[in-house]
Amino acid sequence: MNDFNEPWINAKYHLAVADRMYRGYDEFADKRFLVGVINELARAVSNLIRAFLIYEGFRGKDSLKNMKIFMETVAPKYLDGLTRENLFRTLEIERAQKDSPIEYVKDRKIILLIRGQYRFLTVIRIGEFIESVKKGVMSFPGNFRHI
Repeated sequence: MNDFNEPWINAKYHLAVADRMYRGYDEFADKRFLVGVINELARAVSNLIRAFLIYEGFRGKDSLKNMKIFMETVAPKYLDGLTRENLFRTLEIERAQKDSPIEYVKDRKIILLIRGQYRFLTVIRIGEFIESVKKGVMSFPGNFRHI
């Protein structure tokens, strides 16, 4: 098995969990579902970025440097601008959600207090993030999508 297979498979797994939770939100409408979707998407994005970096031969331990290499060098080869932006935003939102002292769900929006300002994230926007992660997974080079 190639070194990049494991993170790519993990990205697919976490994406499937996030997608299943997102589809279940309408039935259970609980904030934990949206928080879970955000966390699972962030895990999927992290694994996807790791897989791309390994595939391209970058193996650094510094996560900020790896993100910069991914966004500037690797991602433009495989992903369109909107997909790259949404992958980055997913990680930002997950970090902000963990740091937020307040999170509240109302009317299909999650409300977070980030650096003293309220930020709103809609369920529709989370769906857009899911679609971008799907595009990222499907854009991964190689001929093994059946795994």
